Parts: sequence; C-alpha cells; structure tokens
Amino acid sequence: AEDGIRDYKVTGVQTCALPIWALARVAGQDAAVQDLIYMASPLHDIGKIGVPDGILLKKGRLTEEEQIVMRRHVEYGAEMLSDHDAPVLRMARSIAQNHHEKWDGTGYPRGLQGEAIPIEARIVAICDVLDALTSVRPYKVAWPTPDAVRFLKDNAGLHFDPTLVEQFIGIQAEVADIRMRYADPVRGSVAQPDLQDLNDRR
Repeated sequence: AEDGIRDYKVTGVQTCALPIWALARVAGQDAAVQDLIYMASPLHDIGKIGVPDGILLKKGRLTEEEQIVMRRHVEYGAEMLSDHDAPVLRMARSIAQNHHEKWDGTGYPRGLQGEAIPIEARIVAICDVLDALTSVRPYKVAWPTPDAVRFLKDNAGLHFDPTLVEQFIGIQAEVADIRMRYADPVRGSVAQPDLQDLNDRR
C-alpha cells in the first residue's frame, strides 16, 4: 500500500517498464525479447523485500555496514527467482542479479565488465537510474530530467553501456512522453542526497 511500511517505489514493483521496452527496441532486440524484458523488469528490485525498512527508508547516509546489507538485495532477488523454467522469470532473474553491474567492472555482485553483463541488465540499469534520479524517495527530492540525462551521459562508458546511452538519448522525446502520461504523483519533499548516497542505496 502507498501509505504502508514499505514505499511502493522503493521495492521496484512500479518501474519505468515502458522506457525499458522502448530502449530494448532501439537496441535491436527482437519483439519477443522486448516483451520479455518489459514484463520481467518490474521484478528487478524484488530482493529489496529482504532488506530491513530501517535501511530502505533511512533519510540519512547509509553506513558501510548498511550498504553491504542493501547490496544483498541482488542476491536475494536472484535466489527468489531461481528454479523457474518460465522464460519471463529466467529473464527477471538475470535482470535482478545483474542490473547493478557497471560497464567498467566496478559494479556488484560479480564485478562483470562490458558485454559480459547481460544486455537486459544493461538496458534496465539505464532506465532504473533515470527513474531513481527523477523520483521522490524518502531520502531525496526528484531531480529535473535534464540533470538526470546529463548524469547518464557523464557516466557512459563508466557505469553504463555507452552505445545504449546514446540510443536512449535518441529516444528522449518518446521517453518523456511515456513518463508524462504514466507519471506517479509527487509525494512529499525530502532532503537531496549526494550522488554517492544515491548509489549506495541502489
């Protein structure tokens, strides 16, 4: 519930699935794969249900120990989605496990680099960060979309697949239209964190 203990945005059940679908399309994925990524992507952060609310909803900086607990959500998610034969759940497991890997190899949990990161996870990573930056969270206000897009550009080749970032920038008019038509209501105002704090919480 929106007013319950768990914020419906924090667990990732509501996500930018249509921009993900649009990026999968321009990235050259066939229609069946586009649909699988679209259907699976809302489960990318399902493992956060295993993270205590005191960490998920904390308004101050996470401690080093809390960051370690937060990062375990990818392992929890992959485990929850394992042992399923349905293609959409296999896709969801890949996304949940790998969407925090970074193009330069500095991500987690396995430190995968470049094209060793499954493309579905690279696609979701871009859209997930845009959504996180431009949404209200218990610990931050929403960024203006141009600032969030600039962050993607600045981190192309570091955090993100540079080719996918370029393709995503090329469909910003479509993405903006999607986000405007399906935007969540703005709820509340909280302190703006620094970028490291935001990254620690993802």
